Amino acid sequence: MDVPLEVFREQMRFLAGNREVVTLEEGVRRMGAPLERDLVAITFDDGYREVYTRALPVLRELGLPATVFVATGFLEGPPLSAGVGERGAPPLPLTWDQVEGLHGSGLISIGSHSRSHRSFDTLTRAEAAEECASSRAAIERRLGTKVETFAYPRGVVTHEDVVGAHFHVGVGADGAKNRPSDLSPLRLSRAPVRASDGVFFFRRRLAGIAPLEDRLYDRLRVPRG
Repeated sequence: MDVPLEVFREQMRFLAGNREVVTLEEGVRRMGAPLERDLVAITFDDGYREVYTRALPVLRELGLPATVFVATGFLEGPPLSAGVGERGAPPLPLTWDQVEGLHGSGLISIGSHSRSHRSFDTLTRAEAAEECASSRAAIERRLGTKVETFAYPRGVVTHEDVVGAHFHVGVGADGAKNRPSDLSPLRLSRAPVRASDGVFFFRRRLAGIAPLEDRLYDRLRVPRG
């Protein structure tokens, strides 16, 4: 939605030619032992329609797997990010038929991003449990398959024990590399890719070097006490 299509295609071509791209589940499984080289997993959050209309054709062309984390309430409700649509066409959610199409592509795994997309540091344990259970049930009912992965809304990792009762893998967004020596499957790091990255900063992210804007953003995103 934010990254221009040609830039996204160039970034994915770089991955296809220079990195080993695996599913998120395979990456976690293989990190149980020392790695000879870095593995890369591609993920998308929220469930915006552009994943189906713009990203999927590129991923299919290059044979790259990915995980899409959907906030199930968003598929039938208002946009998650106020103001995003002011830069262009109003952002639209995936339809359930499109989610089924992504799943049926053989390249895309569907994970949970909660039901309402509320940051978990604002929820009680009971509320967090309901968000996990209801979102997982909705996805499994539509796809007829188990949902094992979860992305914390807004990247704020809290209530890990609650998440662990429903999912095997939980991902945040702090930008650091995940290493086998300190692997924590319920608080995996991810590197966000921004519209301003191009290919240069994209390659630096793959090396574990976060741009200044990320470090400033992280300071604003510290969980509330």
